Amino acid sequence: MSGSRPEAEPPARPFGAERINTLVQTLAILGAGAWGVYTFIYEARIKPSLEPPAVSVTTTLVKAGERDDHVAIRSTVTRRNVGQTGVRILGLVYNVIGVRARFAERPDPGAFDQNLDGASRIAAARGYTLGEPGTVILRQGVLFAGATEAQAEASDLNPGEAVSRDLIVYADRTQYDFVRFEVSLAYTREDDPPVRLRFEADRDGVLALKPQAECRADPASCRPLKTTDFGTEFSLW
Repeated sequence: MSGSRPEAEPPARPFGAERINTLVQTLAILGAGAWGVYTFIYEARIKPSLEPPAVSVTTTLVKAGERDDHVAIRSTVTRRNVGQTGVRILGLVYNVIGVRARFAERPDPGAFDQNLDGASRIAAARGYTLGEPGTVILRQGVLFAGATEAQAEASDLNPGEAVSRDLIVYADRTQYDFVRFEVSLAYTREDDPPVRLRFEADRDGVLALKPQAECRADPASCRPLKTTDFGTEFSLW
């Protein structure tokens, strides 16, 4: 019995260049979008979380007045978050030290003739010496929230944020030729656990911040802690 043969199916059309080009463009757009999202998340969230905290300290000193032999000095201390992550200020210490200069009648011609081989620090002046370490005129310290179990105010800084503090210091110029202002800050990243601190004074009365924990025995507890120190000097002449 004869029958009609089924019609042959048309041959499949090859994957044309136009379709390939469209697919490539689509994948490129999707890839660029995914990369943009990743870059935004990385720059906004991931990268800042990996950055260490960074706080700068500057001190501006100006003469505020004088009475008899006493000079009033206004100190403006500014702490600024110069990093990319929030920081938690834990402690602040402020020392003002008076230093006397002693002048020789005849400058020592050999003042600079010291052997420099292997030296790690050089200090020499022709015609005078400084009465180091000096005398502490004023010292102040404060522990912020997280550094002490006592009730304390918080001091957090967002990236780019700054806080300034003014202080008046009085110095007797019959006793000192200049004063040295020293500031020390202790802080951690805002999302790191705080570190308990305490005050410590050396034999000259200079105040410092120290962790309550023994860092050699328990280094992990001290690892988040960072410090910034700054010093400047002001002549009383």
